[in-house]
Amino acid sequence: MMSPSPTSVGMSRRVALGATGAGVLAALTACASDIRPLADGSASSSPSASASASESASASASASASASASSGKSYKGFVKFDNFEKNGEYVPATAEKKAQNVPKPLVPGNMNDQNVDGLYAFIGYWLASFNYALMTGDAEPMKKADPADVYAKSLEEFTYMYESNLGWMYGTDTPVTIELITGSPQKASGSTTRYNWPGYMNYSPDAKIHREGKSDQPLKTDSSQKGQLMKAAVEYKDGKWFMLTGNEGSSSSASGSSSSSSSV
Repeated sequence: MMSPSPTSVGMSRRVALGATGAGVLAALTACASDIRPLADGSASSSPSASASASESASASASASASASASSGKSYKGFVKFDNFEKNGEYVPATAEKKAQNVPKPLVPGNMNDQNVDGLYAFIGYWLASFNYALMTGDAEPMKKADPADVYAKSLEEFTYMYESNLGWMYGTDTPVTIELITGSPQKASGSTTRYNWPGYMNYSPDAKIHREGKSDQPLKTDSSQKGQLMKAAVEYKDGKWFMLTGNEGSSSSASGSSSSSSSV
């Protein structure tokens, strides 16, 4: 997954939180909405082009020597995650108050396994942690799936909004969803440790942001019915999965040792 640049760079808290809804949304969603696209904006905005890209991705996955799930399971469809810590009765957010006792995502036991099941668990935890941050302003769970703090830092403005009681999200429990369009990932060209998993990033039409003293804003206003065509770009190193940002350069392990090149 990628973001072209950290959203907090060059943007003061005052600017981010005092701007129009579009400014706050940029701080909120850049690291999710910029998950590496499969096609450029013009292509993904066309239903026929999106369908073509989807078919191409599916064909590529079938033809490539990429991984097959260690459990033999196909993960095509919406990413699911159900490993949460519950503290008290969950009270959904409304336009008048923040959510209370939002279930916190817990790291799955197999999240660091170097196989497709482990990768799927990692994506599920990453997504659940991102949604948790949107609903609470707490990016700590995200850091467990983002050791370099690349994506967690992209949520700093949103965290500040919650901590300062300047606003919150409401209308849904899952502002963002990911729908995978292949049953397993594709191995990245020229690499033994990087994989791409194509899918769609979807934004809930019910998700809204309340900001004190300003009009409420929808999380996303320009989503297509099928969402944004994207691919989750990941790498396995140091015994863990990492989301990529697109700024890492070529994989240093493209010709890696046999100890790090086992396929998932």
